[in-house]
Amino acid sequence: MNVKICAALIAAILILSVPVHAAEITGLWDFRYDVAWSTTSEMLGSTIISIIQNGSVITGDAYIEEPEQMEGRITGTYAPEGFQISATMYRRYILIISLRGSSQDSGLLRGSFVAASSDGRAWRGSFIATLTNPDPRFLGNVTSVGEKNEVATESKAAPTTTTPAKSRFFDIHYSRDETIYPRPVM
Repeated sequence: MNVKICAALIAAILILSVPVHAAEITGLWDFRYDVAWSTTSEMLGSTIISIIQNGSVITGDAYIEEPEQMEGRITGTYAPEGFQISATMYRRYILIISLRGSSQDSGLLRGSFVAASSDGRAWRGSFIATLTNPDPRFLGNVTSVGEKNEVATESKAAPTTTTPAKSRFFDIHYSRDETIYPRPVM
């Protein structure tokens, strides 16, 4: 065989054997929702989501201001063809948002979502997300979500003394015909 042909074959094999890495979506993202259907007149506000991608596994935190200020955790999976994220938010009630989408060439995340709350409200539609900070740890200082894609922060000094946090336990009572709501145990 010709030396040039052998060299070309070896180069082609090396190029084809290099794994193709999926686009990294780690960072702080601002998710905006376009609600197509809802059981309530209240809109689902934007959600700030801190995404930490480790291979195909997604974890992180989430923060939402509307319909009520809530915090929560996310879990999900990522593949080159798209991602799936489930955010569980809580305050006085539980809100679950399921997002399915893909990373666009423009640096945006786009897709569809469904959301439901423990008090019977539900939303469905599409979303678009913009990267606000490549550092996902930035969410720890979020105090509010602005209308102009701005995130306000405040620095917090370390407390000099700490007191242990109270544990919250929920006692759930239900029958077959009732909706389940968590109730604090007194």
